Amino acid sequence: MKEKMVDFVVLITVLALSFVAFQGSLTTVFAETKPELELIVKVTEKGFFDEKDKLIGPKNPLEVSKDKTVKIVFVFDEALNSLAIGDVHQMAITADDRWTIESDKIWFFNQKTSLTFIAGEDGRTHYRGFCIIDCIGMDHLKNLVIKVV
Repeated sequence: MKEKMVDFVVLITVLALSFVAFQGSLTTVFAETKPELELIVKVTEKGFFDEKDKLIGPKNPLEVSKDKTVKIVFVFDEALNSLAIGDVHQMAITADDRWTIESDKIWFFNQKTSLTFIAGEDGRTHYRGFCIIDCIGMDHLKNLVIKVV
């Protein structure tokens, strides 16, 4: 009986110390901030497209408001008859100051991923998005432009 009591006390102590040590991490993991702006970006071998199938790039950038929490949802949108139907994509968004975030991979069986960031944080005025995995559409998946307005 005494051994079980000691094991129980040790368990409670470890749990208590874990909560103290990882409190900030757990809060970050479990507290999801609702974005102020959510944008859908379709990903195909031909490039990045908005919800209206308009090509996104330097001539047609995504525009986001400064200091807003922005969530960009990347959707795998290859046609079933495309050679690229088996491609895997992984998106990254970067700024001039080398700030970078990377998404999870998307492909036919996992068609959505997202990246969330605060637009204009630390004085950033524009971002560039691109696929970081070698794929059929690689030449067209390097020009997603996000402009802070």
